[in-house]
Amino acid sequence: MKVELENLFSIDESSQDQVIKVYNRYGIFIDAPEIRKRNLKASFNPIFTLNEDVTYEHVADLYKSLEHELGIVSIGERFYFDFSDSEYEQASLFTLNSTGNSPEMFLDDRGTLFSISTYCHHCGLMEKEQLSPLVIDTSKIEDRHLVHVSGFWVASERLVTLMKQESIEGYDLLEVIHQGPERGRQPAYQIIPKQILPTCSSERVKLYFATEQPPCRCGLSGVINGPDIYNRNAITNLKGDVFFSAEWSHDGRYLYRKTLFSRKFRELIIKNNISREVKGEKDRNFGPKDWLFDPVLFK
Repeated sequence: MKVELENLFSIDESSQDQVIKVYNRYGIFIDAPEIRKRNLKASFNPIFTLNEDVTYEHVADLYKSLEHELGIVSIGERFYFDFSDSEYEQASLFTLNSTGNSPEMFLDDRGTLFSISTYCHHCGLMEKEQLSPLVIDTSKIEDRHLVHVSGFWVASERLVTLMKQESIEGYDLLEVIHQGPERGRQPAYQIIPKQILPTCSSERVKLYFATEQPPCRCGLSGVINGPDIYNRNAITNLKGDVFFSAEWSHDGRYLYRKTLFSRKFRELIIKNNISREVKGEKDRNFGPKDWLFDPVLFK
């Protein structure tokens, strides 16, 4: 697995050679940008690999040089985690990051009862305990099979049937409450894992955006966690196909535990043409209905 960082900012065409020289000075070699036809701004979005020679500390210094030497202060950042074919082939667990390259697959909660408490008084992250079935507009699911609601996965009736037919194990189902138009209403079920995985390995990559505030002292807000990594011996005896992570994730406001799925579950999705097999966000085959599974790594 390698970590890649994408930058995005705009500059005047006359400054492009100076920008490239600053990147080169820090061991990052990029090409000249394409100039937009409607104005004189050049859009820079180089993608480069972070490694022992180009660390994130180097990148933070690069940003300071761009600011002090060229006045560039607004720099967009995006991390990518690029896995090898062998890492996909050897993984027994996967993290499901998306069930469609589309924001419509993240549905709004419409009145679920939660108990809310403050987790961190510095960044304001909140914990919530679910007290009732999820309340959503099930007509929004349409022909999709799994949608994300406030940190939870909700499955269509067809997907639940397939999971039972293929003997997918390790979860409970809780039928959601429909609130919305009757037309298009359909049965849907929250998937609730029965098991929590061991804690991740200390070798898990942890990053942050140099262009934003430093991470909070709670260790969650402002931290970008890399792929899940486990000590192989810690999960040898695990059985089932659906698991909660031990670590908290968050949506910027509320905490939740990620759900991880087995290879068997991923193969069921591909075999039944629910998704094509895609490997990463930059996969050219990643379409609007494809599911994005990242392999869990083992040490």
